[in-house]
Amino acid sequence: MTLNSSTLRLILVIGALLIVPSLASAQTGGPYDLTWSTIDGGGETFSTGGPISIGGTFGQADASDALAMTGGSYAIRGGFWPVAFCRADYNGDGSLDDFDYFDFLNDFFANSPAADYNLDGSTDDFDFFDFLNDFFAGC
Repeated sequence: MTLNSSTLRLILVIGALLIVPSLASAQTGGPYDLTWSTIDGGGETFSTGGPISIGGTFGQADASDALAMTGGSYAIRGGFWPVAFCRADYNGDGSLDDFDYFDFLNDFFANSPAADYNLDGSTDDFDFFDFLNDFFAGC
């Protein structure tokens, strides 16, 4: 059996239409959905939480460190690298003060993933005491 040019053309068009959608859906799969994203500068150089770790730089100028982007048991804090890093500066405003303490307490008592201060995958008393040690040690 030989194929004429119009039948061959139809087969190529149908094949192309079946291949193109499979190439365009690379950002979703399983429980993760990355259909929305921006490219911004700054952020953390290495973040770890539970069994997942992310290396590189990421961040958003419109994201506040006090308002971590959370979903399920994951949290990502956006923003820019501070000039001098002070881990106890919880809200990332550049000064260590009562606002950092109360912002941490709000997240801690709300059981927010952002309050996982020691990045062990759970928010517990160890996070609270680690934050207090850093807070009272100062920057």
